[in-house]
Amino acid sequence: MTALPCRDNPPWVVLDSLPAGVAVYDAAGRLSYANAAFWAQAGEAARPLPPGTPVAEVAALMARAGHYGTEGPDDRREAVAALDRRRVYRFLACNAAGRWHEMTSTPLPGGGSLSLSMDITGIRRSEAEAVEHAALLEAILDRLDTGVSVSNHAGRLTYFNRAYDRLISTEHGAIRLGMTRAEVFEHLRRAGELDRMTPEEVADLPLRGVRETSVFRRERPDGSTLWIRARPVPEGGVLTEVGDVTALRQAEQAAQERAALLDGVLAALPHGVCVYGPDRRVRMVNAAYQSIMAGAEVAIGEHQRDIFARRVAEGEFGPERDPALAMPAEGLDHPEAYERTRRRPNGTLVSVRLVPLPDGGQVVVMTDVTALTHAEERAERRAATLQAMLDNQPDGVALFDAEGHLIAANALAAHMTGLTVEQMKPGTHLLDLRQFQVAAKEFGPDEQDARSFVAWRGDRPLETRNRYIRRRPDGTILEVRTDLTPDGGFIRTYRDVTEERRVRAELEAARDAAEAASRAKSGFLATMTHELRTPLHAVIGFSEAIIEEHRLDLIRDHAAEVLSAGRQLLGLVDGLLEATRIEAGTLALRGAVFDPAPVLRAAANARRNAAKEARVDLVLDVPDRLPPMRGDPTRFGQVLDALLSNAVKFTQPGGRVVLAGAPAEGGGSAVSLTDTGIGMAPESIPRAFEAFTQLEAGLDRRYAGSGLGLYLARAIAEAMGLGLTLESMPGLGTTARLALPPAEEAPT
Repeated sequence: MTALPCRDNPPWVVLDSLPAGVAVYDAAGRLSYANAAFWAQAGEAARPLPPGTPVAEVAALMARAGHYGTEGPDDRREAVAALDRRRVYRFLACNAAGRWHEMTSTPLPGGGSLSLSMDITGIRRSEAEAVEHAALLEAILDRLDTGVSVSNHAGRLTYFNRAYDRLISTEHGAIRLGMTRAEVFEHLRRAGELDRMTPEEVADLPLRGVRETSVFRRERPDGSTLWIRARPVPEGGVLTEVGDVTALRQAEQAAQERAALLDGVLAALPHGVCVYGPDRRVRMVNAAYQSIMAGAEVAIGEHQRDIFARRVAEGEFGPERDPALAMPAEGLDHPEAYERTRRRPNGTLVSVRLVPLPDGGQVVVMTDVTALTHAEERAERRAATLQAMLDNQPDGVALFDAEGHLIAANALAAHMTGLTVEQMKPGTHLLDLRQFQVAAKEFGPDEQDARSFVAWRGDRPLETRNRYIRRRPDGTILEVRTDLTPDGGFIRTYRDVTEERRVRAELEAARDAAEAASRAKSGFLATMTHELRTPLHAVIGFSEAIIEEHRLDLIRDHAAEVLSAGRQLLGLVDGLLEATRIEAGTLALRGAVFDPAPVLRAAANARRNAAKEARVDLVLDVPDRLPPMRGDPTRFGQVLDALLSNAVKFTQPGGRVVLAGAPAEGGGSAVSLTDTGIGMAPESIPRAFEAFTQLEAGLDRRYAGSGLGLYLARAIAEAMGLGLTLESMPGLGTTARLALPPAEEAPT
């Protein structure tokens, strides 16, 4: 794709000034340019994205702004982002503001694409209005009492309404589209409809309305009279109107009676009525109008402009108001109906309603709305106060009437129920709100029918749950409470108890942890008591034996047993001290670079006698040298000794323990210690690393020990930056793995 010109160059200046949204993407689908109109369509809160932004992010921004429509924004975003921009695409969408846009994606030469978004709201509305107007016009014509027919330039019927078919002949359905006017008149003649016309008048019928408008009457055999007007249409053909004027005189008489009645009604109305004729002079005015407009009355025959000029001079529209602005308010030169409210100089508020008359005149209806306006203002203030109170509640609140329609709710109630403020608008029925929630997947699988919300029969609540707890899809926990109101409705409150439940869960977890710690402490004390009693018994027993023994060889043997028991006691005490240092964070480590291979061999040699006594085969698979590591060699040996001690202890006679080491990929060394012992369940491995923990509980356990070996091994390994993991299965042995980082990566 060729390089785009500088934004200050004329092409960009022209694009920036366009009312249509324009965005240019390069061949890789990254934004190269977008004009101001493009970002304006994303809404006021959206900031323009910089060049280089992927088309998916641009589509996400426009989708969140509702530019692609309010239904399924994520689907729209994915569809737009997935367009093959090497092809031309065009689609329509109505955004969240109700405006229609025609969106086009066009590939550019050399790669890339051009996105164009045109606001066609006016066109759509014009098309809809045209279709609606045509349908309305046809519906009106079809419901007219006046018959209407249209023939084309060839004299054939192209349209007629039901009234025409009903009025023109007693044989309904005989008139059909496509008949010529001559055929229509011939049918009427044969049916006797033209018997009261002269032959000359009958012969002249097909010519009426062809060149000029013709109005005439025709007497039907049943004595009724039709009024007929035929006139030419510009594109050729004739428009014929037929009306039954039989009852014209009765209608005129009835009209006079109705006029007299209307005068009486107008005189009794509380609304002021002033009627202007086509000449804009007052034809009629009732007493209520004169009373409402006291100080600015009108007189029969007075011209509308004279009335307007007088009222302007008297300050009726305010001393500083431009008279030109007051003209529409008084109906002057205003051909359409409208309604406005204005304040008179005496402080009263009047509603002025203008209705044009068919003869070109006007009816002005004046209503004193002072008391009503004040009452509405008070009601609005009360409503605003109540809404403010609702909006400042710490809980979501929704009030329903006895039929289940929403009366009022705060924004928090909409948020907590997963609805929008627009969905939770007053007047919405509870069942509709429920459907909105189901569509938004607000309920879990066990409550998709939302029967926990409220049971309903007809238009009355059958059963209402006073209080229950439910979890929203986002994890929020709500306490929903329903209370009945005296008028048969109910008020529903939603309280977020997520934090309360979390604190309660943490307290319960802390309690469980404290109880577990207490149990661990009790177990540790029992274990340590047992472990200390064994060597102490040996020390005491063999010391007593030494005192009573006189043979030197037996004294030496007893002293060796005392020494072994003392060392065992020292090991237990050292382990306890190490655990104490680890808990206090005072574990001492020396930093040195050393070859771990000799330490591995030394650790294996130190445990050979124990392995031999346990009849366990101890195998060492370590090269002469390994990559150097940084750490404390003594502590490293302590880790290996603890792991070897465990491996030998939990391997049955005849089993095998293998200590292996090798360079690791990426540097450092990998050490593994594999045994064929009793193993453990994978879920028990985390507990094995806990201090003072024995997976085999009780004083009659088969394997002695304080439960500090693996705990100390992991603590020391982590302090040196070594990774220690266990892999085990019951009956299949255990493998301990140590990851030794190279010297330059180890902690100093």
